[in-house]
Amino acid sequence: MHPTVRALYEHWISIHPEAGLPGRQHFDPVDVPRLLPNIWLVDVEPEPIRFRFRLIGSALIDAGPRVRVGALVDECIPDPDARAQVASLLIWAATTRSPAWRKGAPIVDHRRYVISAEVLILPLARDGVHVDQLLCVTAYHRLPERSG
Repeated sequence: MHPTVRALYEHWISIHPEAGLPGRQHFDPVDVPRLLPNIWLVDVEPEPIRFRFRLIGSALIDAGPRVRVGALVDECIPDPDARAQVASLLIWAATTRSPAWRKGAPIVDHRRYVISAEVLILPLARDGVHVDQLLCVTAYHRLPERSG
């Protein structure tokens, strides 16, 4: 696991209450300042299940996928295959109440020489049971950018 991804996972474990899942109220960004550029937060909308960007870290913006706060995740991914792959990861985390992890070639297009990405999606539940947000982190492996 990439150190950034592992650090968020370990933090998520550390904020777990005795029973149930941690909620957004347990996660304080002040506790993980070096991870913030790589973090994105997604609201889970039930019936039918959909996902909306609440927060997008600067590393994700810099890498180039065309995402924006407030948009539905599926609206930001034009390729149907990529949209389905991203949806399956988000749905897995939301419905199983378990982390989803993926490492490999980027699913969505990136503008910044990204050769691989590692993504971890962690469920959050305000009431400890019903997942209402997903805390996500992406770490990138890039080719060196060319000068001139």
